[in-house]
Parts: sequence; C-alpha cells; structure tokens
Amino acid sequence: IGVSPIAATAMTGFSLAADSSNTFSTSTQIKGKAYAADYAPPTPSKMTTAISDMETAYTDAAGRISDESNRNIKSGLISGMTFTAGVYKWDSDVMFSSDITIKGSSSDHFVFQTTGNV
Repeated sequence: IGVSPIAATAMTGFSLAADSSNTFSTSTQIKGKAYAADYAPPTPSKMTTAISDMETAYTDAAGRISDESNRNIKSGLISGMTFTAGVYKWDSDVMFSSDITIKGSSSDHFVFQTTGNV
C-alpha cells in the first residue's frame, strides 16, 4: 500500500512501524510493506514512478473495447465465476459475495470496467 503526495500519517488505522531505513513501514494489518512520499530516499522517486505507471495503465485500460460476449455478464452478479484474459464491461454495479477466479498466465491482461460500484 502506498500514498503520495501525502505523508504516511494519512494512512490511518494501520499501526504502522517504520523500518530502520525509514524507506517503508510494516503493520500486522498489511501483508507486505507500506510506502509514503515522505519516507527516506529512494521511496519518493519510486512513488512517483509507481503513480506514473498507474496512470499509464489506467489510460490504456480505459481505451480498451470489450467483446460483446464480455459485456454485462450475469448483470454484474459475478460470484463463483472464473475469468480468462480479456476486457469485461458492465453498465451496472458489479457484486460478488464469494470468490471469483482470474485464470491466466503472467503475460495475460485482465480489464474490468464498470460505470457503477464494485
């Protein structure tokens, strides 16, 4: 988890403990590490790169067109479904109360677009 351009204090409720290098924090509530723009270098530059990469990915995903067979699947009630690589789009909320499975390889792309809530 990471926040930028705001400080680590914006991540409330996680009981963060800074690493001795002050480049990241840990918490029993997070699997992995927490990062913030006010941590020691190289974290700020890595946060900037991560945000740029996220913006590029979002723009790419937003421009992809879904196959008609991948539109409005099960009216957005997708509990128990398995998804293979592709672009999926809903003109409604998307809801699931049990697991969903995303099945593919490390080079596959999965894009889920909705005009509603998840």
